[in-house]
Amino acid sequence: MMPVELTGNLFKELRGRACRLLAEEGWTQSRLGKSLGVSQVMAGNYLHTLPTHFAEPIESDLQEAAQSLAEILKSGDVSRWTLKLIVDDQELSLRFPFQDSRETTLVQIADMRRRLSNLIPLLSPQVRVNIAMATSNTVDKSGIAAFPGRLTPVDGRARPLSSPKFGGSSHLSNLLLDIRKFNSDACVIINLRWDSVVSDLLKRMKIRPLILQREGENLVMNKEVGKTGALVDEGGHGFEPSLYIFGDSTESVARIVEELGHSLEVMA
Repeated sequence: MMPVELTGNLFKELRGRACRLLAEEGWTQSRLGKSLGVSQVMAGNYLHTLPTHFAEPIESDLQEAAQSLAEILKSGDVSRWTLKLIVDDQELSLRFPFQDSRETTLVQIADMRRRLSNLIPLLSPQVRVNIAMATSNTVDKSGIAAFPGRLTPVDGRARPLSSPKFGGSSHLSNLLLDIRKFNSDACVIINLRWDSVVSDLLKRMKIRPLILQREGENLVMNKEVGKTGALVDEGGHGFEPSLYIFGDSTESVARIVEELGHSLEVMA
């Protein structure tokens, strides 16, 4: 019988093993991601994560299941792949493709970065830009993903130093958690530069940001946060002025950033 503690990481383990098998046959990360229904970045994570070794017969069963999944992926019909397990005398049917909420969050934040890659450098403050996204049921920073080291402008595009990770940004995570106290639907936030040019553009877009008060290293939130999707930290000694755009989806936040970025392109 397969132990219950195994099922939580089962999808990741099977995908990782299948990815390694197919990589040995020359599959690229892009092809792996597309076949599995995940991003190229996520496929790379699977590919480079060391496999877990389990006691027999679980080890052999898992490897056999991974080989089965790899064959189905090669056939191009992953929807036909089903793994049946007996856990605590109950039969479970696991079908691919599948993503849990944490995995979906990592895929969405990576996709948002790619979508905004050529616009972020125009809106980047000196401290650089980051994007943070919370899972639907998060209660602390462990449920918020971001890019470790932020996003660096290179050749006109925003490049990550590494893949997005949970706990990747303490600052944006804390800010998003504070926002969620007044707006529980808020799940995505991005920091941008704040100056007179950006301020004028927001006015044209009819977006009225809430100016936050600063108490030392902390920004003070109040119920007015729930009425807006933009916050401004006017900065202070040791703190650069910043604009924060947040919302209930990557789409809603990305649209605002795109409008700001395209407006700056026209002005350049």
